[in-house]
Amino acid sequence: MQDMRAIIISIFILSIGLQSCTDEDLEVENINQLALSSFYKTPEDVLYATNACYTPLAHQGLFGLRWYFLFGSFSDRTLFETSAMDNISINSSDSHIAMMHRDLYMGVWRTSHVLFNLQNVDIPGLEEEVKAGYTAQIRALRAMYYYLLVTIFDKPVFYDETNLPVDAYEAYSNGEQTQFWDKLQEDLEFAIPILSDKYPDEETGRITSGAARALLGKALMYKHYYYYERGLGGSQDDLADLNLSREMLYDVMSSGNYNLTEPKGVTQLDYINAVLCNTSYMDLPASDGSFYKSENNAESVWEVQYSDERVIFIDGDQWTPGGQWSGNMNFQWFYGHESSFKNHEAHPAMYFAFEDVTGHPAGFTKDPRTYASLFIDGDRLHFVEGEEYYDKFYLSGLNNKRVAYSRGLNRPGQPSLGFGPKKYAYPMYNDKDAPNNAPFNHRVIRLADVMLMYAEVMYLLGDDGSGLNALNAVRARVDMPAVAALTTEAIIHERDVELAFEGFRYIDLIRWSFDPEWGINWDEIEWGINEANSVNPFVVGKNEFLPIPLTEINVNRGMQEQNPGW
Repeated sequence: MQDMRAIIISIFILSIGLQSCTDEDLEVENINQLALSSFYKTPEDVLYATNACYTPLAHQGLFGLRWYFLFGSFSDRTLFETSAMDNISINSSDSHIAMMHRDLYMGVWRTSHVLFNLQNVDIPGLEEEVKAGYTAQIRALRAMYYYLLVTIFDKPVFYDETNLPVDAYEAYSNGEQTQFWDKLQEDLEFAIPILSDKYPDEETGRITSGAARALLGKALMYKHYYYYERGLGGSQDDLADLNLSREMLYDVMSSGNYNLTEPKGVTQLDYINAVLCNTSYMDLPASDGSFYKSENNAESVWEVQYSDERVIFIDGDQWTPGGQWSGNMNFQWFYGHESSFKNHEAHPAMYFAFEDVTGHPAGFTKDPRTYASLFIDGDRLHFVEGEEYYDKFYLSGLNNKRVAYSRGLNRPGQPSLGFGPKKYAYPMYNDKDAPNNAPFNHRVIRLADVMLMYAEVMYLLGDDGSGLNALNAVRARVDMPAVAALTTEAIIHERDVELAFEGFRYIDLIRWSFDPEWGINWDEIEWGINEANSVNPFVVGKNEFLPIPLTEINVNRGMQEQNPGW
């Protein structure tokens, strides 16, 4: 594979939010071998190598840019500045897909390479307990890369530490889905009892036992749809996996390590900021003078860490999230800073998807999450007096490109000419190199997501009431009335409004589309491509997965097959 070749030939270890090493720290004597003699000599080497296993998640191929460029743009709740991405106009030569594929395999190769060396190299001074801790982190991270590969690319190449690709000119064939599902479960079940519940502040960002449990619960729920509902498994195995998913998600919910961020008062500010702090880079004010903690707060289960620290340029490419720079590029590309690209605008249908409400304690007439999710014309862009954006207000045409208006998608009764995604964009970042290199952490999993996944798993198993309670607890955080029954409609709606613009919607729809009971009709979705909404760009049997990059097909000389439809 081309990705494998690049990784084998150039092992470049960087760390973000943890400790780091430079090129001088890593000396590779033979670029085509596993370089056992030049690295892994000290416990510090293992620390650097472990840190390097985290960084692909922060790179531009994943949460540093391309995740939102692809899955955010494809979502029916988001309008791209041009209709191409709303039309899912991609192909196997698309550079965005190639970057995602590359960074996922960078993660698999790094984790597998480090595991190989931990198993085969005697490292003086490395205590067994410390070694076990590193191994658990690495295997949990690899599980994340496997999970993303199997759900995004279906049957890409599979390998682990037992069959690392060391020949840059060898061709590889597709893996089997079961290899990914089985190995990620094995990795997580190994890691969970070893990982810490919480790390010291200086090591914030390392994967915890709670994050590993949440990932296993999520992965096994997804396996139900991506594997069993596609007719590729057996019902008893499916039931066992769903029950383990339920157990993992419940363990996270009941651990006492996580809590939903509750409003500290009954003002509208309290309700909005109690939700919005979960995607902000700054702690947000409460009406009592205190603050809602934002990054790595009690609701956060796992975050990819970013900052706006400047890092030395390498090879002239300064804007590499999680690499040459420590921030992400999402803010530059998608959000409302006057100098950003402003490629994303919220579909007006998202505003109307939020429920109307009466008798709310804070006087809201719509679900409070409406105002934590959407910028509306006239909204203040910062809360700190004296900041430039404190005296600036959201304005369609300046902070967005009036995409909905130009496409004839606006509706009677909407309070704004255009709506902007507010999550990961408030307060408006305007420091240092803004809008580049933004410090917003990416929330991989937060407790509200875990609770809604638990509700979904309980629905699949036959709810005993605890699934409905979990879903209603998410609603109760903002004093929305309880729903009476746990249904597919209730689950779809709650994930839509609670997790709006957090990168889940498109993949949620794909997951549910594998099961006819969920009633996903791609023709009925409001894509927002034109006023009549007559174009459904989603091709069943094709768009459930991204194409394998054409460069990978070519470099493997026909041994690797392309995904259907591409």
